[in-house]
Amino acid sequence: MTWLERRKRMEAILQTEHRRQSVTGQRQNLNHEKMAGTMGRFFRRLGLFDWGLRNAHDVRLHAVEIADPALPQDFDGFKILFLSDLHALNTPRVMVEAAERVPALDFDLCILGGDYQIFAKPPAREAARLMSPLLAVLAAMRPLYGVLGNHDRHDLVPEMEALGVEILINRHVTVERGGARLVLIGLDDIHSFYTEAAEQALRQAPEGYRIAVIHSPEYADHAAAAGVNLYLAGHTHGGQICLPGGMPIFTATQSHRALAAGAWRHRGMRGYTSTGLGSSDPPVRFNSRPEMALITLRRAP
Repeated sequence: MTWLERRKRMEAILQTEHRRQSVTGQRQNLNHEKMAGTMGRFFRRLGLFDWGLRNAHDVRLHAVEIADPALPQDFDGFKILFLSDLHALNTPRVMVEAAERVPALDFDLCILGGDYQIFAKPPAREAARLMSPLLAVLAAMRPLYGVLGNHDRHDLVPEMEALGVEILINRHVTVERGGARLVLIGLDDIHSFYTEAAEQALRQAPEGYRIAVIHSPEYADHAAAAGVNLYLAGHTHGGQICLPGGMPIFTATQSHRALAAGAWRHRGMRGYTSTGLGSSDPPVRFNSRPEMALITLRRAP
């Protein structure tokens, strides 16, 4: 069975039977759309919705350095612009504002971490249209790669590739400098659409400095065991609605809540989880700003 056939089948099961395929097996999917509607009404009654919506448009550029002694010297200073969880339908103005900021940034390649739609909405073509101001600028500047998230559906792939995004579905690409090699491994979503092809993609990647782009941080144990050096994730939105100090109330993860935001280490592997550029339903944020993460790799002593 091809990836496309399997993905269509899993999407149908999720839609009709509300069951998702996680790393630990089939699990009943909560009715997140209903929960989101309830939360939205709650914040409106409290008079907090407009405030939270303004917060969801308060995007920061987060510059972070990740030091690793395993990084080849030729890639010291290599910069990755990492954007995850665009959810273009909810905050379309963010796509335009981010596009205006990109030309002033210095980076070597851009990676998109998944979740471009929201509960499979809007249809793929419309989702791509909403993201096109940002994707067009990115694709014109540097190599642009992406993975799918749990909100995304299979027919979004050709629409995004038409805009210059190379979607990595359980496969890798390489970047070479001098005699060194950076291996970029992109997996299909492992939160709702996990298959063994994800594990195979990690295990079969060639030697080099391995960067795994996986929508959710829940696969950290497997990635570390497979020899991944750097793990880039999104999915959590950093909680999106957090207590003062940034403690998330809900991360949408089955495991590894401690890896829900920012830079981290796990079993010798470096990692970074983006708080996301867009916002899920309801499109409000408290104590968790949306971000564009500019990651500079450094060779540690």
